[in-house]
Amino acid sequence: MKVGIIGAGHIGSELYRRINSLGWDVEFVLRSDGVYRNLSEKIDELDNYPNYLNSLNVAFLAIPTLDDGKTAFDYMRSILEKDIPVVTCEKGALSNYFSELEKWLDKIGYSAAVGGGTRLLRYLEERINPEVEQIHAVLNGTLNYIFDEVSHGRSLGEVVEETKKLGYAEPGAKTPLEVINKEATEDVPMKSSILFNICKFTQRHMRAKDIKPHKIGEPELKRLIKESNNRRYIVSITKENDEEDTIGGFRHQVDDWIISVGFKNIYENPLFLQLIPSGVNNSVLIYEGVYGINGTYRLSGQGAGAGPTTSSMIKDAIILLQK
Repeated sequence: MKVGIIGAGHIGSELYRRINSLGWDVEFVLRSDGVYRNLSEKIDELDNYPNYLNSLNVAFLAIPTLDDGKTAFDYMRSILEKDIPVVTCEKGALSNYFSELEKWLDKIGYSAAVGGGTRLLRYLEERINPEVEQIHAVLNGTLNYIFDEVSHGRSLGEVVEETKKLGYAEPGAKTPLEVINKEATEDVPMKSSILFNICKFTQRHMRAKDIKPHKIGEPELKRLIKESNNRRYIVSITKENDEEDTIGGFRHQVDDWIISVGFKNIYENPLFLQLIPSGVNNSVLIYEGVYGINGTYRLSGQGAGAGPTTSSMIKDAIILLQK
């Protein structure tokens, strides 16, 4: 099995280790400054990476989203046009260029883009049907972990530093407020867009760059700390335009569907009490039929960290290669 890895950061390095342990051949690792034989031995310039694609069975894309996803989209397109499957954990491409990638969707492994090891996108694809009335989800394990820990008496500063050391937080943010806003206003809009598009509720697609989320300020952060027992960052997709007790977030509409996101009061909706996971986990809840007559279905699992993410990516690769 011959694979290529694009990205050599936290996820890319873990992928390299695990792929080697499987006995697969890593043909190259692409870093920002060139093509490498492994994690340290440079063999060519970055612009020459297409020369190394033809021998691949599958490519892994493990770069952070540094723009609106155009960089990742360009990598994916160059590989998919050669009929090579791509497994990705990057969120920008699928959240902003879903229409362009849709024709190749059966050759893309995208489970790790939302939910880490939870594989909640695959779960949704199997469960989505015309009877679905509502979907509620916790898509950011970092925010869930932070406020779960704060609700148990730990200081916000201590917990945020821990999330950075554990590799849960998005790169670039330093202060607690920066970390929270980066997760809430950059990560979650992308994940929400991917989730909505995968559900195929409409022919129109949701794009993360069309969303204008509200940033949390210091007064709101202080309120969130005080109310950490009853606030979690929740994504809801419904046809109901109800008023909600929410701090931060955004509201976005695609045809009849309303996507509402923010630090919601978990006691305002009984479904939220079923939804909220512990720690760094993600979860999704599907509500089927009028007043839930066809049932309520929930999936939960670990959503942050290199281990769960790479496990999901490797499983996607195996599934794609078996097609």
